[in-house]
Amino acid sequence: MRFDVLTTFQQRPSRAIKAMLAVMLLIAGGVSATNFSLWVNGRSNTAQPGNHADFTYWGPASTAAGVNKKSVNWDGFSHVSDQNYRIRDALDCYCTGNNWCYVAAHSAGNLQIGYALSLYGGTARSKKNASPNAAGVCGNTDGSTQVGWNIKWVDVAAGAAGGSELANVGSWAVSDPLTSDLKTATARALYDHNQTRSKWF
Repeated sequence: MRFDVLTTFQQRPSRAIKAMLAVMLLIAGGVSATNFSLWVNGRSNTAQPGNHADFTYWGPASTAAGVNKKSVNWDGFSHVSDQNYRIRDALDCYCTGNNWCYVAAHSAGNLQIGYALSLYGGTARSKKNASPNAAGVCGNTDGSTQVGWNIKWVDVAAGAAGGSELANVGSWAVSDPLTSDLKTATARALYDHNQTRSKWF
């Protein structure tokens, strides 16, 4: 009798522990982290805004370009302020929740990522599911938010965050919105360039 009671007592905690482990494994299995490599274009007339699979600005889509590469396409022509929502949409998609990003930017793409981090990197961002619709917008995961984005680092080539003397000289001949933003005085006053939200550039 005593053996039966002891055996039953030993089995119950064992079953409870097994059940708890099973639940923990299910929870851990449901929460996965993914890294993404985001590519932010500069001046362009070929990039398809909002299409994160279109790499025409960068070259063949088949070229290796980091883990889970995504092209953060904006129109490459309009004012930075008018197109920056496309950069924020991509950052929300791939750099929130358990997901992390590496960001590469070229030319005016440097102005775009700097603008996003300075003006919006300290705001509440909804955690997204990394599955964009045709406009490049992802759905919410659980309705929760976080402050800013999970960015490991930002790499810049031929950066134009400080503007360009070419825009100063040529804006009389080329009057598109981006050229006016790229004038050195305009670009340097567009946002606080020292506010990178502690992201490594």
